[in-house]
Amino acid sequence: MSGMIVCIDLGGTKALCGLAKQGRVGQVKRYPVPASGTKQEVTSYVIELVRMTITADCIGVAIGIPGVVNSDTGEVFEVTNIPAWRDVLLAEELSRRFHVPVLVHNDVNCFTFGEYRFGNHGSDFIPCKNILGVCLGTGLGAGVVIDEKLYTGRYGLAGEFGSAPYLGKTIEDYCSGQFFNQLGTDGAFQYQLAKAGNAESLQLFEQLGAHLGIAFAHMQLAYDPDVIVLGGSVTQAYDLFGEHMLSSFTQYEQCKQLNIRVSQLPHAALLGACALFEQKYKVASLEMDCI
Repeated sequence: MSGMIVCIDLGGTKALCGLAKQGRVGQVKRYPVPASGTKQEVTSYVIELVRMTITADCIGVAIGIPGVVNSDTGEVFEVTNIPAWRDVLLAEELSRRFHVPVLVHNDVNCFTFGEYRFGNHGSDFIPCKNILGVCLGTGLGAGVVIDEKLYTGRYGLAGEFGSAPYLGKTIEDYCSGQFFNQLGTDGAFQYQLAKAGNAESLQLFEQLGAHLGIAFAHMQLAYDPDVIVLGGSVTQAYDLFGEHMLSSFTQYEQCKQLNIRVSQLPHAALLGACALFEQKYKVASLEMDCI
């Protein structure tokens, strides 16, 4: 099908790649990420992802990056979990190599915009106008849609709650996979133990939930969204921490009416990246140019 867009959701440990168009995404492939690689090695890796995915009739590339980017210029400033990959003119590099327009955006902004456009969070199928998307994985990031528009702030830092100070460290240290790493263990391993009934592992997820509830209360006070939508690998353990998260969250009177949901939209970040590309580049005109 013509007019398809190469969409990539780059994470700290994995990358998801597929072709998408107008709210639909085809087969999605998963690849490991060389997070400890040099700047050039990671850039070459992303170039290879595009090369393996792009087809002759693609009209562009949209990629979500787990870090601070300039979405206007397509420059990657820094990625906490890929430390060597910083100050990269990624859109310029990809556009030069593949001769198509390129959108580079924060990955959680892509997730949030995808949830806003294609998720079902309102009543009577009326979409919510104000959504906070939070991804819990290797780290913690949030995206913000206010009055139906993605809000990124002056420097693209809106929603970067993971870096906010908390208990002598940061929110991310207590509210993501980092919580387990700093205890010298692995979240996936503790999840298996907890599901088997291990008391100490269950207690770790209870603590995670309590920290998350406090973090979400701060987010509620900052943006007052209609709904907070959770994504990321850590949400697979929602049944272990959700109750404690809600208990911690709703101790604050202003938070008792807020709706918190786990994402049910497959590949929300890829769909959001596609939608942001279509919005920025006015895809109809691009498709005419390709005829």
